[in-house]
Amino acid sequence: MPYRFKINEPVEKGFRRIAREQFDSSIAELAGPTADPKSVHECRKSIKRLRALIRLTAATIGTKKARRRTKALGEIGRLLSARRDQTVMFETIEKLAQEFPEAGAAFAPLKATLTARAGNQPERLDAETADRARGLLGAEAKKIERLDFKHQGFAALAGGLDTSYRKARKAIAYAYDEPTDENFHELRKAVQWHWRQMALLARAWPDEFAVRVNASRELSQWLGDDHDLAVLAAAVSAAPDMTDEQKEAAISICRRQQQVLRAKAEFRVKRLFSEKTRAFIKRAAAYWEHGRALDPLVDAPSLVPPGPKPADAVRADANGRADERSDERGGEPEKARASSKPRLATKSVASAPSQRRA
Repeated sequence: MPYRFKINEPVEKGFRRIAREQFDSSIAELAGPTADPKSVHECRKSIKRLRALIRLTAATIGTKKARRRTKALGEIGRLLSARRDQTVMFETIEKLAQEFPEAGAAFAPLKATLTARAGNQPERLDAETADRARGLLGAEAKKIERLDFKHQGFAALAGGLDTSYRKARKAIAYAYDEPTDENFHELRKAVQWHWRQMALLARAWPDEFAVRVNASRELSQWLGDDHDLAVLAAAVSAAPDMTDEQKEAAISICRRQQQVLRAKAEFRVKRLFSEKTRAFIKRAAAYWEHGRALDPLVDAPSLVPPGPKPADAVRADANGRADERSDERGGEPEKARASSKPRLATKSVASAPSQRRA
């Protein structure tokens, strides 16, 4: 089922349904004797969705409890990420080679090391790690199922949304005032939280929230590429079989591409989070409230009045009604009794006082 709350479903019920779906999906991806890279990637995506869901409801399930659960899920994700990180470094080097002609030579020593290391590792996740991850996920599912909700309705979501949105605004300031890899990684995480939380709330106003989902997804991709470049630069810096000149050349390429990505993201991310936190939460609450009122009408018959009939049809209807009334009155034509003036004009009646002025 879609990763979102149903607008007329109790929030606590929706939380448990979504969590159960994501746990079932993540465990299923690791089923079997071994899991291929695609399955591991899908499992990690489900874990990220779970963490975003817990952050959104943190204020109502308890901040400390939410922090413990997100930390535990993060550790499971890292258990599955070792092989993925190496794959991403290969992909990043290939992307750089398409942008910078000198990248092939600059990264050749590191690529040779990664290739040799990959040859000694299995392509699929080993059965022992997969089994351990499944067990940890099953245990977390039971713990999250037992979480209690202090609030209902949008009040159960407002606190977590406020915290995530506020952190994103601060992360933007930190990243562009002091552009370190760590600060941009924090910004990337904040944008990813917003992307998934907007998806969770999308039923309140699908068209409106789709804009934020798409914008934050695109930004998350750019900032993710920036993070991949930071990881690659760190690997170059620690590579034992590269000279200082080779390291300097490779790291310079990474930094140049990071500058491009950060410049492309800057005003888009600032626009996405331009609204003050309190105003944004108030607007989201209004969308939720009015979306609940509108939702039952989605599948109802159209309430738009029918358009005007053709002139011939109008005359036919009028003649038909006149004939019917004539028959009822013994054949006396009805239109002979029609008044020449509007009925309300024949008698002056004092108007009642306006209800708006009363």
